[in-house]
Amino acid sequence: MAKDGHITEEQANAYNAAVNAVQNATYSYDPGADQYFQDQADQAMDTVSEMIDAYVQAAQQIIMVAEVNERAQAAQNAADEREAMALQEFMAANDVTLQDEEIEAYNTALDNTEDAIQTAAAYMAVANDDTLLEQANEMAQDLRVTYAEAASSFFDVATEAVWVSFDGGTTIQALAVGNYFVTADQVLIESETQEFWLTSPEGGCWWAEDQQECLNNGP
Repeated sequence: MAKDGHITEEQANAYNAAVNAVQNATYSYDPGADQYFQDQADQAMDTVSEMIDAYVQAAQQIIMVAEVNERAQAAQNAADEREAMALQEFMAANDVTLQDEEIEAYNTALDNTEDAIQTAAAYMAVANDDTLLEQANEMAQDLRVTYAEAASSFFDVATEAVWVSFDGGTTIQALAVGNYFVTADQVLIESETQEFWLTSPEGGCWWAEDQQECLNNGP
């Protein structure tokens, strides 16, 4: 009866052949980096919209200050005091002072907008770069995970990289996006010929050696 349970040579050969086939096969799967980073980019752009709305709201009083500055320059250059009288009337009819909380709200909104734009740009860089997506998929495959299992991700401006964690932060993987960013000086140099900046309320003070002096007294 025991013979009925014996392993035959044919069975052993078949098993060993199957083992060999498994050992020599190349297996792969799609961790889903493409869809993940596209979703992250979309979410980041939603945040940009929210931060811009907050910035526009916070900038209302700053816009008023720019209006006062423009009117003050006109009054200073006028042949008589009628412009100064008009400025005085404008100041009496409007809230033209800057309060500490308004300055703080504006500065915070500006910083938040910059952070949101940088984050969105980083995610969009990854989502539209085949090399970075391939690298992202390889990182996930090394850990045997998919991006549906990602615990968190964030952009770090100091390292110029998008970081992803699949275990809540114990292990994080980096995708370098520094090549997609430029310096503030490069932005200003490029902006010197743009109509938006040339016609801004600051009247050319963007590039003055002493911007505050320029804003106070005109370019």
